[in-house]
Amino acid sequence: MSIPFQLLISEGFLNEILKHALEEFPCECCGVLGGQIKVQENEKLGVVTTVYRLHNSLESEIEFLSSAESMLKTTKELRQKGEEMLVIYHSHPVSFPRMSKKDLEMIDGNNLLHLIVGNVKTMPEFGLWWVNEQKKAIPCDLILNNPS
Repeated sequence: MSIPFQLLISEGFLNEILKHALEEFPCECCGVLGGQIKVQENEKLGVVTTVYRLHNSLESEIEFLSSAESMLKTTKELRQKGEEMLVIYHSHPVSFPRMSKKDLEMIDGNNLLHLIVGNVKTMPEFGLWWVNEQKKAIPCDLILNNPS
């Protein structure tokens, strides 16, 4: 199985995720990106349309677990808007945006991408990953969409 789709996201949505990470600092934040899968030139493109913040029930600086309540609410909102869950995002407050061993252990499906914002207060950077069946993290490129 290969990467399920390319991700098209606006700078505004990335800024929204960074803002969430800064507000939760020093703990990890977590959330979901909703949108639509579109086919362009025989390639699947996940187009982000909404950022959904989830509550990290662990309130930890080194791991996250989205609360059941916030995930249920988000799932309902996605369905009401006709969106698909495209990406799970979270922060690594003081480290690089790479998939950690804990991150990989938590993953149970292969159809979502994983976005991490790292080094939140010093030099924020984003990393996008897809995890294959062998639980190997494959780096993916973000496609920035800057609507005029």
